[in-house]
Amino acid sequence: MQWGVMRWGPLAFTSAAIAVDLFVAAILMLSVMPLASGGLQINPGDDGSTDTSFQDGVLTMSLPLEAYNGGYFDIDDVRASIKLSRGGEVLAEGISGAMHVQAGKVNELHPVLSFDLKEVDKDKLAALVFERSELEFDIRVEGSYALGLIDANVGIKRTVEWEPLVSDLGIELEGYEIVDSSVDVILHYSFGASSVLHGLSTDLALTLKGAGGVLGDGGTSLVVGPGNEGTIRVNVPADAVESLRDPQVLTLEIGIMVEGLEAQLERTIDWEGMEGWP
Repeated sequence: MQWGVMRWGPLAFTSAAIAVDLFVAAILMLSVMPLASGGLQINPGDDGSTDTSFQDGVLTMSLPLEAYNGGYFDIDDVRASIKLSRGGEVLAEGISGAMHVQAGKVNELHPVLSFDLKEVDKDKLAALVFERSELEFDIRVEGSYALGLIDANVGIKRTVEWEPLVSDLGIELEGYEIVDSSVDVILHYSFGASSVLHGLSTDLALTLKGAGGVLGDGGTSLVVGPGNEGTIRVNVPADAVESLRDPQVLTLEIGIMVEGLEAQLERTIDWEGMEGWP
């Protein structure tokens, strides 16, 4: 028996191509329609709280989210990104690892987002470390959808009260003491701290400046707790003491170093001069 050779004509290939196109189009329609009608929704978790930690200059946040996927397919390789902004200026941003959102249900997500504060611009860093203010959280969730044929993304924005890592920093002049031919300017410091800093070793450095430049510096080390206070002596050497004779406004540069992170800000001190200085 001789077997015949089956030959496919151009029409057969065209029909097969059309069938594949229709199959893909059907998947896209089934997937996009639920999304277009609000099938993918992201909301904060029930408690709205975050689990935050700080190590090696990296601030890590676990943010509870609820993701409802009303589509017909799971959303794979889902990642959450977040931007912290103030007045439209982005201060820091981070992205989570991959997650999975199942179709037809509310998914409890706990994306972990990390912000390497050592890479943040110095002025922006001061706002995050020292300032209590309103920040905009721009949270976006993205992933591949419909067997990887299309992408899905949705975002939410929230304005939140930002609690700084170091709060209510106060520096007060207690006086001065003549030590041989130099002068110790005695300053009292106090500040509160976020719980993520509690128990961490911290260096506090002060640099005193006058109109002619640096007058002296001093510092201390401490283990951070909820409330922190103490005194620091800034030594002004003999060749700069003359600059302290008259009343003036001095500038104090304050630096806090913790877990590889260094943040700075400036304060001014009303100096009344030194009575009886020869």
